[in-house]
Amino acid sequence: MPRPFKDLAVHDVKVRILSDVALIHGRSTYTMLADGTEQESLYTEAYQKRESTWVCVSACAIAPGT
Repeated sequence: MPRPFKDLAVHDVKVRILSDVALIHGRSTYTMLADGTEQESLYTEAYQKRESTWVCVSACAIAPGT
């Protein structure tokens, strides 16, 4: 399935590693293909190290101000 946006960029990324868990916080910007509007989102992802591989166990993105 094609993505409905282009020109995805990430900014202000912060990574915290706490033993076998990593928390990632950041901001992304992108352009919607349908109407060309620029959008922004704030995101948080949580990863857990399982048998020496980092696996995403949670992810959330929201529009600022919501």
